[in-house]
Amino acid sequence: MASDRLGSIVAFVRVAELGGFSAAGRDLSVSPSAISKSVARLEERLHLRLFHRTTRSLTMTEEGKLFFERCSAILKDLDQAEEDMRARAARPSGILRIEMPTALGRLKIVPALGQLTSIYPELRIAATFADTLTDPIAAGLDAVVRIGEPRDERLMVKRVGTVCYVVCAAPSYLAAHGEPTSVDGLRNHNCVRRVSHYGPEFAPWRFTQPETGEPFERQVEGTLSVDSPDAMIDIGLSGAGLVQLHTYMAEPHIRSGALVEVLGAFAADGPPISVLFASSKNLAPKVRAFIDFVTTIL
Repeated sequence: MASDRLGSIVAFVRVAELGGFSAAGRDLSVSPSAISKSVARLEERLHLRLFHRTTRSLTMTEEGKLFFERCSAILKDLDQAEEDMRARAARPSGILRIEMPTALGRLKIVPALGQLTSIYPELRIAATFADTLTDPIAAGLDAVVRIGEPRDERLMVKRVGTVCYVVCAAPSYLAAHGEPTSVDGLRNHNCVRRVSHYGPEFAPWRFTQPETGEPFERQVEGTLSVDSPDAMIDIGLSGAGLVQLHTYMAEPHIRSGALVEVLGAFAADGPPISVLFASSKNLAPKVRAFIDFVTTIL
């Protein structure tokens, strides 16, 4: 058996290093007779005598010396391999393959990824983007970021944030059409609708009642409808109408003044943002580091 073969080699090397079966037995916590039998089996397998034995001395044969040099080097390599793996288990390293929604990844996660590789210089990140559901196991991904309630029971889920919805418009639009002061007032405005690929033709806008915190939805009307988050942002920036965006899409433009938030009291929480990864008793440090990092930036 492979384990017996390796055990015999370890016993032989320890006998050669320590000069006797008794010393090797103490070092390996087995009896001297067990060490002697293990070395004898090794000699029988090799058809070589590795030691000259007398009642008073134990010396290596010429073949034993050559075999000792080879085996000693191999065992040192094994020790180093184990040490390298322990170090790898303690510190994020290697290639981290991740996937994330296009807009969330581009606007919120990707700009900060350099901080993660600065903290862990041995880490390499390969990021892809998709707004459709990908099977991370089949795709060979270490982790995926998802917006919405995860439904794959094979995967572990770590919630890292929540999407919020805000209504905003360019200053030029508000200067021309005024600012709505209530959700009902949206009927007097040109609202950019999102084309839905699930359910109704157009996705409703989502709000929260300021007094009760109760969520509610409202269908809006407008001349433009798109199914692309980037297009929605571009339309809002152009001054063509009111848009409802995820906070991570709107925040950079609100900070710059290119967009102005309206109906802030009615802003609503949306679906969760989660990191999904294959179930594992020993989570790879690179995946754990990514989860912790994403939690801090979302």
